[in-house]
Amino acid sequence: MRLLLTFLLPFHWMVAFALLAVAAASQPGHLDALFAAIGTIPTETLASNPIGQGLSTAFAIGFGLVATLFLWTLLTAVMGSEEPGAFEEVAGLAFGCAIAVATITLLFSAGRAIGGGHAAAAFQIAALAGSYVAVIAERRASVASAGSESEDVRNAARFMALGAAHSSMLSRLPGRAGGNSGAT
Repeated sequence: MRLLLTFLLPFHWMVAFALLAVAAASQPGHLDALFAAIGTIPTETLASNPIGQGLSTAFAIGFGLVATLFLWTLLTAVMGSEEPGAFEEVAGLAFGCAIAVATITLLFSAGRAIGGGHAAAAFQIAALAGSYVAVIAERRASVASAGSESEDVRNAARFMALGAAHSSMLSRLPGRAGGNSGAT
């Protein structure tokens, strides 16, 4: 089974959060560009305010961290891991941090009385949760199908060995071909 969503969804979210980090870092203090990228409409600009520059930097760091976590998730999926739950752990961390950053964005937009912030953040959180469920379900289905294939091979080998043992036992019985009849 091909793991298409396991590779595409972390890549998508990595790009999305990297673009948000670039939007927040490219114009420090201009949170209107950031919130326009997220889907909210700001009512004011904090361009000349040092607090606005600090907030832009904080959002850029947060979005960059989440993009890095999704890159880590993608690399874990591509490289594979010998530890069984490594991908699920890294994916859970990435999606959890992404939802935390989306929640912080929601709280900030609510504090600034930005219209549309609730719907955009709720949609982003729902999309992140759906992506997480899809990735983990696909990964577990792939592991289950690989496990059942190896179990089928083991069962076939076991039946072949039992058949060979049965044939060997039958050939040793008296009066059978290749066996000692014991009668002189």
